[in-house]
Amino acid sequence: MESKIPAIEKHRDAYVKIRIIESLDELALGLKLLKEGFSRNSANKVFQSWKAIISALTVINLEKMPRNEKEKEWYYKSGFLAPTTGLKGISQRLEELGYKVNSLTSVALELHRYAYNGLYKGASDYYEREEAINDIIYLSKEIMKVIKEFFKEYWDEEIEEHYNLAEKELMK
Repeated sequence: MESKIPAIEKHRDAYVKIRIIESLDELALGLKLLKEGFSRNSANKVFQSWKAIISALTVINLEKMPRNEKEKEWYYKSGFLAPTTGLKGISQRLEELGYKVNSLTSVALELHRYAYNGLYKGASDYYEREEAINDIIYLSKEIMKVIKEFFKEYWDEEIEEHYNLAEKELMK
């Protein structure tokens, strides 16, 4: 789902909702790709799904994330987007705030490397394709749990619809 991202400071709830729906849609697509045999494409979609979750959590906690003025400027300028190069640090900060996401971010980053490098020795965390597929399925299940757990206050019929579609793909 692509739509215009609202101004972050004025429309946080709308931004969070968009990212939740984006996460669910990326997840559903990733699972479809996996069923068709495209594990690297699937890994990338599941990574994007996780990245959207981290972005949404960052926005929910935007005032709490920065520890100083330099970090505050970064979070408000681009950190809320959860850029890949900052994903680990953002996840560690979210962990400090009580969200158990750091280990899942590590899995997501491993899948990201697999998506771009395949099984190339030294550039991938996986020796065999099956290992990556296992992590794709594992992270997909965890994403579904995280969405239910952390975004209850954003839940509505639209999110429910996207959730059900992703859940249907996961169960196939």
